[in-house]
Amino acid sequence: MSELENLKARQQELLDKIQMLNEQCEGKENEHNAQKLQELNKVQAQLIGNQNNLKQQLQSIQEKLKTVNNEIDKLSSTATDRILEAIKNQRWYFFKNKQHILMDKTTGILWANLDYFPYIKSSNSGHYKLDEANALLKNYIIDYFSNWLLPNEKDLIYIMNESCPLYNTHDFHKGCFWIIKEGYATAFNNDSSTTGRLIPCNYSLVQDSEYEENVSENNPLYTEKERLQFTLDLFRENELWPIFDDAEITDLYKKIYFEKPRLLQTLSEVETQLAQCEEVNTVTANFDYTTLLNKYDTASSIDKSIIKYYEAVQQWIDELMEYLADFEQQKESVIQDCNQIGLQLSTTYKDDSNLTEAENELLKNRQYYFKDKLALGMNKVKANLLKVKQQADDIEYTINEIDDGDNAIYELAQLEKKERASFALIAENTAKIVNKALQKIDFFEHNRDFIVKAVEVWSKWNEDYKVFKTKQYEELKHSCEEDDIEAEVWQKWYEDWQKLRFTIEEKLQPMIARGLKGDIEAKEEQETPIIMQAIYVLNDYKIAVDNFYLEERKNIYQQYVFQNCGDLQEKFEVEKELYARTVNLQKALQNIIFNCKKEADKIFILRWIDNLIDIQINEIIQFVTDNNLEQISQEVLNEFAKLKQKNYYMYLADIKAYSQEQANREKAYNSLIFKMRKGLMKK
Repeated sequence: MSELENLKARQQELLDKIQMLNEQCEGKENEHNAQKLQELNKVQAQLIGNQNNLKQQLQSIQEKLKTVNNEIDKLSSTATDRILEAIKNQRWYFFKNKQHILMDKTTGILWANLDYFPYIKSSNSGHYKLDEANALLKNYIIDYFSNWLLPNEKDLIYIMNESCPLYNTHDFHKGCFWIIKEGYATAFNNDSSTTGRLIPCNYSLVQDSEYEENVSENNPLYTEKERLQFTLDLFRENELWPIFDDAEITDLYKKIYFEKPRLLQTLSEVETQLAQCEEVNTVTANFDYTTLLNKYDTASSIDKSIIKYYEAVQQWIDELMEYLADFEQQKESVIQDCNQIGLQLSTTYKDDSNLTEAENELLKNRQYYFKDKLALGMNKVKANLLKVKQQADDIEYTINEIDDGDNAIYELAQLEKKERASFALIAENTAKIVNKALQKIDFFEHNRDFIVKAVEVWSKWNEDYKVFKTKQYEELKHSCEEDDIEAEVWQKWYEDWQKLRFTIEEKLQPMIARGLKGDIEAKEEQETPIIMQAIYVLNDYKIAVDNFYLEERKNIYQQYVFQNCGDLQEKFEVEKELYARTVNLQKALQNIIFNCKKEADKIFILRWIDNLIDIQINEIIQFVTDNNLEQISQEVLNEFAKLKQKNYYMYLADIKAYSQEQANREKAYNSLIFKMRKGLMKK
């Protein structure tokens, strides 16, 4: 072999070893990992099917359990007491589920039910010898009970009682001989014999126990109810279904101690299986796309071959679509609920001619925010993925076209030179699209209640604002025109009202945004989360402002219109009344603020409402400046301006001090308003 051939052989040997290492460390092992993931996904799909079946079983069992409970309630509200009373009145028990035995309540001994037991031999004599009886009972099993024995004389005499249901049907009263373990037979006349009829007994239920002493009527340690309970426990612990003289009690016993416990057991088993299914979560919102990438060749290798490139993109998109399908199946109910909300948010906002440009912009941005945060848009996600695959399909189609042509080399070269995103970038970007969709679903699942309420609030506030701009505008107009109030007067009122309402509207989205990050942690948990409490308080304030302008604003105008400096007095009175409503807002928020566990959340709420608290102060200062009111001293104006220098943040650790600071500020505001109005009268 020449040196060149040796070098080539050595080269091939090294290449083979490198390939082997690649397959072990990257290729086959990674392909194995990806294959494993696919297998797990299939298992997951099966588990999802099992989970759905288990949920149906769970619902069925719960309904059956409810039916049984209702039947128990109908039969008796004191079911156990009725059963104990029946036990009190009955000594001997056959069993629905153990037909071949009879039990004596006073001893707990089991006896063979002679209706089913060969107590007389089929031979002419009809009597058993002692050794024949022992041989028969040695391995005898009746209703799963073993260790059947010949009775002793005392126990045999005990059963030869006229209250025993076998007494007449099996000639107990005729003095027949019955064989016992002492080796002779006995009857009422005390004659003895080594042969006789056979009635075996069993001590399994009461072996090594004090049952007979515990149930004895002469036992001074236990009440009657406690003594009866020993018998009930004996039945229940050994899963016996006694036949009572009262058929209704027999049925009641079955429902309480057979049907209900077994339903509860099955319910527990189904819930456990369901929990196990839910724990297996190979398809999650935390989608690690790098695991799927393991089965692909290195990105640089794929990018070097246009054929490998389009094939990899096609396969990659198919796998993402399959992953999405598995996740959608797993989260089917969540997605259905989320899609219903998505429908509310899906419409494109159209400017309302009754609203100003700023108002339309506010409502449009609010809808966009909700849509961006909450609408799933799964169809759009899939469509975007399929568009990427379509581009890969187009490359494949183009190559097929070139193959059929006459200029393949040149045209393939031209196609190869075209710019296209690397496979790694496509994988990362499409995975990002999928991840965003999955995390939205996951977020909705964990915040469903808040999101549903938030969308309800968003929809209601939008409608309310449109009502404010139409119906309430007309109400104010009609009310003023009835009293011949000039349009320029009441329209100025509406402008002021609109300015305040717009400020209130601006408060909704920031609080919703805070809620979407997770609810504010409370010191004392309440039915309504803190975020929604704050929104409801703001809504009450909004309603109070609306009511003021619709019901009281006109009255204040009419009170001052003909007085000296009436327009100025009117303005101060209006701001005083509005400030009273702002104070109510502060008081309502106070309890919410001090129920926040974290200081940062208290500060967030204070900052959230800050400019609403100052709005009347700012309005007065601006009004005085615009009207150049020399009658009002600079000293009073300076004091009024100082009201904006709130110290609420200093009192967040002490609700009493915080409340006192609010009261001081309200008192100071009203006092300064009075001084200003007094100053006006000097003109």
